[in-house]
Amino acid sequence: MPKRALGATLLAGAFFVVGLAGLYASWAAWPRTAGTSPLMALLALTWGLTYIVTAILTWRRSRLAASSFVAALGLLLLPARFLVPDGELVVPAVVVLTLLALLGVRYLRGLRASAA
Repeated sequence: MPKRALGATLLAGAFFVVGLAGLYASWAAWPRTAGTSPLMALLALTWGLTYIVTAILTWRRSRLAASSFVAALGLLLLPARFLVPDGELVVPAVVVLTLLALLGVRYLRGLRASAA
């Protein structure tokens, strides 16, 4: 049985916890009355499931882990756009998320290469 890297274990655990938080957020945001929209609940559900899939792919050291990580980070930009409609937060958020995505993709690809 191959030994798992501590970084991969911690990263997969963090992704899993964030995914569970997204599932809880979707349950909390689900509309309780007929006049409210379930859009934010569905977005939180999608975001949570994306992070859980990323956790599983990271744990299994799949080649798709880096792509799912970028998709999960990209889903964070839509609520940011709704929260700050003037666009003041969108540009810095894109810069920070791009840097985080580049570091994450580089680490996940290196993790995949060390497993092979």
